[in-house]
This record gives sequence, C-alpha cells and structure tokens, in this order.
Amino acid sequence: MSLFSFYLVYLLALLPAVFIAYYIYQKDLYPEDRKEVVVTFLLGSSIVMFLHLLIPLVESFSYFFYSDVARSAYFSFFRAATLEEVMKFLVLYLYSYKLSNFSEPMDAVVFSTAASLGFAAVENIDYVMNAIDDYAAFNLALMRAFSAVPLHAFCGVVMGIFFGKAIFSPKNNKHYLFLSLAAPIFIHGLYNFMLSIGVLFLVYALLIFLFVKLTKIIDTLRLEQAKLSSQGLEHVYEPETNLISANIIKISVVTILGCIFLDVNFT
Repeated sequence: MSLFSFYLVYLLALLPAVFIAYYIYQKDLYPEDRKEVVVTFLLGSSIVMFLHLLIPLVESFSYFFYSDVARSAYFSFFRAATLEEVMKFLVLYLYSYKLSNFSEPMDAVVFSTAASLGFAAVENIDYVMNAIDDYAAFNLALMRAFSAVPLHAFCGVVMGIFFGKAIFSPKNNKHYLFLSLAAPIFIHGLYNFMLSIGVLFLVYALLIFLFVKLTKIIDTLRLEQAKLSSQGLEHVYEPETNLISANIIKISVVTILGCIFLDVNFT
C-alpha cells in the first residue's frame, strides 16, 4: 500500500464515525462542551485495549460449543455484543454521567453515541488496515461506512435513550437502566448473528428500521428540549454501581444460557 493510499484508506475508515458523532452533536439544542464529547469519543476508542485482553479468554470458551449455530450466537451476542456494549456503557457511566453538563435526556444520547463511535472508529481502522490490498481496503471501508459504523451509532443512541430515561424519568428508573444495557446488546448481537449466517437482506432491513425509528425519537427529544431551560434538569435517579454490576451479570448469564440452549438443540 502506497503512502497516499494508506492515508486515504485511514481517512475513509475514520470519517464515517466522526461525521455521525458530529451529526448527533448538532442535534442537541443545547450542545455540550466539545472537549467533553471529544474525551468521551477518545475513551470509547480506548475500549479496544481492554478488549484485546478479554477476547482471547472469552474465545477460549467457544470450543465448548459443538453446534455452529451456538458458536455463532456465542461470538455474536457475548464475545462481540456483550463485551463491547458493556465497555461503552462503562465510559458513559464512569465518565460522561459524572459531568456537570449531563443535565438532560439528549445529553445521554450525545455522550453514549460518542463513546460508541470512538470504539467504532478504531475497530473500523483495524479492519480496513488489515485488508489484503488497496482495492479490498477501499471496498471494506465503503461497506462498513453503511453497515458496522451506523450499527455502533444506533446502539449508542439506544443506550443513551434508555439511560436518559433512567436518570430523568419519574418512574421505572431501574427498568430503563437495565434496558440501557440489554437493548443495545440485543441489537448488536442480532446484527452480528444475522451477518454470521449470511442473511444480508435482514441486516440491512434492521439498519433501515433503526435509522427511521431512532431519527424520529431524536427529533422528539429535540422538541422536548425546546420546553426546557438551558440549565437542564436535576437527576431524578442515581444508579448504584452494585445494580449495574448485577445487570451485567444477569445479561451475561442469560446470553450464555441461550447459547447453551442452541447448542443442545442444534448439535
């Protein structure tokens, strides 16, 4: 790969994540401090370092599954979706949520999407730079710009919607907190699983559905922002770390049990 091709492919891999993050940022009627959003994006990108430590251990357990369907489900829903979405959630909870500017539901969407796209950017660069040649790299960058990168953005938006509801809604806070992690894991895992079994038309049907649905929800959040002062809202609910840990364990156990069920029935 020539130096020009290297930089061009690098930009093609990076720009979709940056563009979508900026688009979501611009949707906020009362935009957050750009530095805080950039830090969230960078923290999302740092997830890769932790995943490189965890993935070999998680993948070693895949050999216990005899069924190809169960193994695909394990890789899709646990190895990829659960590990990645939990890490993104921790960026949102441990950094962004603690900021004084985190003062309305739209903020949760902006920050969670930034964390998701930070990870997506690094993951995308890794995939594209490992392509066998320039042509494959360009094609892969183009394909992922309309598939994997938007998928990560959509998962971030879903996480933010439910996390915002958990913090600012007057009721069902624990339910929304659980969904802020469970929903993006399910969407991410479903996308990966459908991709792994080769049903591409369903993959793009899912992406189109998410785009249409989430665009409407974001527009609704923006309209609701107009009714608020620029000072934002007080936090109605403060999530407990113990509850978040319990949610992560519950989701992980249910996911693994689901894979075992598939293994028993498809072996």
